[in-house]
Amino acid sequence: LLIGLLVFYPLTRRLRRLSEQVDALRKSGFTTLPAIPVSAGGDELNQLESNIHLMAKQIVQQLQHISEQDAQRRNLFASLSHDIRTPLATLHGYLETLQIKADELKPETREQYLARAIQFSNRLKLLVDELFEMAKLDAIQTATQGEPFSLPELVQDILQQFEAPAQHIGVQLNMQGDMEIPFVDGDIGLIQRVFENLVSNALRHVNSGDSITIN
Repeated sequence: LLIGLLVFYPLTRRLRRLSEQVDALRKSGFTTLPAIPVSAGGDELNQLESNIHLMAKQIVQQLQHISEQDAQRRNLFASLSHDIRTPLATLHGYLETLQIKADELKPETREQYLARAIQFSNRLKLLVDELFEMAKLDAIQTATQGEPFSLPELVQDILQQFEAPAQHIGVQLNMQGDMEIPFVDGDIGLIQRVFENLVSNALRHVNSGDSITIN
């Protein structure tokens, strides 16, 4: 009987300690890896400790991975939502200008403003489509699409896009620099978003008579 107790008591203590560690893992929301001891030996209890330790490690790692993906998803949605405001504000500026100064604008200027309004309307559609595509995905991975393009030409296009809202608040848009620099390689869509956000933010923090220059 004494020998039986000497064998049974250590096993009971190890099982109790293992149960406490598993319970601690549950109470932590499966976010903290428990200090489950893995004893030397090859008996059934050793195998149980080892299996539970590996299972707990996998659970914690998978939940961390899911949490990181969720944070990335929220950041991408926030970024796209911010990007939508820029073409929306510019589109509104062109339409408002066409409405207020319809009788003052030359026919070719009206056509130009309408063409740019349509351009921003199409851009809005693309961004909204991106949001819907992202909503369908469980895991979001964005890959850049590199291609050679002229940075000065891109900047000129962007400044033209903001010409109407800038004129509406009495702000002048300028560009300075070398127009003959070599092509750069990058994702033109993402670079365009960068400049659009910069100019859009600048327009919200200037006064009539100020100027915004991209150098």
